[in-house]
Amino acid sequence: TMPTEIGRLSNLMYMYLYRNSLTGTIPTEIGFLSSLSDMSLYRNNLTGTMPTEIGRLSNLMYMYLYRNSLTGTIPTEIGRLSSLWRMDLYLTNLTGTMPSEVCSLLTTNDGALSYLYADCGEVTCSCCTHCCVDGGSCSPA
Repeated sequence: TMPTEIGRLSNLMYMYLYRNSLTGTIPTEIGFLSSLSDMSLYRNNLTGTMPTEIGRLSNLMYMYLYRNSLTGTIPTEIGRLSSLWRMDLYLTNLTGTMPSEVCSLLTTNDGALSYLYADCGEVTCSCCTHCCVDGGSCSPA
């Protein structure tokens, strides 16, 4: 489980907690990690929704959340991440439509967002650079 106290690490730049069998939810306090540039939480057993507070991570360049059991929709607040270069959200249980605010990151700020991976069967995504299917096979959209 990720402790809520993680939010106290305001100078943390790199969060490499992938493949650690983490369970539970991503705490909302993650939004206090103002220096974070790389959030690698892939291949865990994280559940619940993506906290909207992730939208506060203004320095975030890499967000790897694939191969978790996250549910719900992708928050529109992700569209605030003007430094985001790559976001991997495949092999999750996320549903709905990729927010237009996220899609706009592909064209605004000189198109800082260059790689956007999602389960296009579960998430309607007109702007994804790569669509993935069950089993993790991803191909250019």
